[in-house]
Formats: sequence, structure tokens, C-alpha cells
Amino acid sequence: MRKGDVALVISFLLYVTGWVVFVYYNAHAGEFIRTAGEASLIGGLCDYIALKMLFEKKWYLPNSGVLPRNRQRLVQAIGTTVEKDWLQPDTIHRKLIEYDLATRIGRWLEQLSLHDADLTIVEQQAMRIADWIKRPQAVSGIAAELKVEPLIRILERLYLFNAERTVMKFADSLPDRFSRLVHDPEFRQYLEIEVHRLGVQLQTADSMERKHVEAWVEKLLNVAIGASRGEIARLVVENLSRLSDEQIRVQIESKTRPHLEWIRVNGSLFGALFGLCAAFFRSLAPFA
Repeated sequence: MRKGDVALVISFLLYVTGWVVFVYYNAHAGEFIRTAGEASLIGGLCDYIALKMLFEKKWYLPNSGVLPRNRQRLVQAIGTTVEKDWLQPDTIHRKLIEYDLATRIGRWLEQLSLHDADLTIVEQQAMRIADWIKRPQAVSGIAAELKVEPLIRILERLYLFNAERTVMKFADSLPDRFSRLVHDPEFRQYLEIEVHRLGVQLQTADSMERKHVEAWVEKLLNVAIGASRGEIARLVVENLSRLSDEQIRVQIESKTRPHLEWIRVNGSLFGALFGLCAAFFRSLAPFA
């Protein structure tokens, strides 16, 4: 049973008790108890009706169903609030500092083991790089850079060197070179040591690596927020619009009802208090 329902039952019992005392025991004391119970019961019932009007639309309650009637405005307001008030760059930046992403990444890298790691992704990237180098534009560009050197030009004139063929041969051998490298235990050990060193540096307050990561994360965050400006509110509104009135009511009520129940409790409590005050002042009146 909800707190408000318990308070309403107590108010009713107080009201009934007042009548019993008034009729069978002491009219003066019963008047006090009955007035307190009556005021408490009225306060509790009014707050019960008020909450009903907030969440549900009833034909016998004029202008009831505040949330269902204002559904669209509520959805728009939630979307705007989420984007403009809750997801401001300053707010996210502050949370990012509190989260200390650089340190968390550093701890993960410091504990990372490459002993049994699957490095096939490195081999796949090597194949992609090789395919890129084999493009005619890339071959021509790299060969042109090589021919800048006087020695290369001399060797080409003597037919002892061909820049284009050398570039293609290098591209063909690149995947195999990378494959041998990533499966070399000594290279893996060296790479793991460097990764661990980077992890330690990211946890060091004034290290250059940490500053670079923090600047990169902040820049990425600002770009992401700028690019998604308006999209966050649209996404929130779109998702909420898919919900029925009943689903929205249940979601909002389930999160707020425990707190709103205290309105009913306080209505009954203060109603009883005000009823006692009214009964007291009435007893002091000369015509009472």
C-alpha cells in the first residue's frame, strides 16, 4: 500500500474515532478529534484528486490529465533540456575531467599483455597499405620523391635501378614483412614494453603523452557535440513520440510517484494540524 493511502486510512480512522468519542465518551474531546480527522481526510482526498488529475484523464475531473494533454510540449521540453542544459560542452568537459579518461586508458595499457594477442588486424592493415601503395598515383608519387636524390637518378640512367618497379616490389613484400614481424617474439616483447611505458606516462600528471591524449579527447568531443547539435534533441523527441500516452504516464509516474506520495501524506498531516488549530480557536470563542 502507498504512503498516501496509509495516511488516508489513518485520517478516516481518526475521523471515525472522533465521532465515537463525541457520542459515547466526551463531546468536547470528541469534537477536537473529529475536527482534526475531518480536516486531515479532506486534505488527503484533495491531494489524492490532484495527483489523479496530474497523471490521468477522468471525465468527472475538469481539466484532468495534465501530462497526457500536454504530451507534445512535454516531449519537446525534455528534448531541449537534455541537449541545451544537460549535454553542454562545459558540463561534459567537467564530467570528463572527473572521469579521468587518460588515467583509465593508462591503467588498461599498463596491464595489457600481447603474449597471446591476436594481431591479425595488423596484417590486414598491412595488406590495405600495400594495395594503396600499388595505385598508379601512389607509385608515381613515391617514385618521383625517390628520383629527387641525385644518386637514384644516376642509377636509373645506368639502368641499375627502377623506382617504379622498386616501389611495386616493396608493396608486394609489405604484408609478408608485417606478418613475420608481428609473429616475432622479440618484437612482441618490445611492443609490449612500449605499450606499458605509454600506460605509465598517461597516468603521470605532467607527461607530454597525457597532455596529447587529453587535448585529442577534448577536440574529438567538441567536434562530436558540434556535429550532433540538434540531433540529440531530435532523437529524444523521436523516441518519446513513439511511446503511447499510457507508456509515458507509467514511466514518469514510476519515477516520481514515490516522492509525490509525500504530498498526500503532508496533506493529511497538516490537514489534521490545521483542524486541531481550528477546533482550539473555536473552543475559545465566547459563543462556542
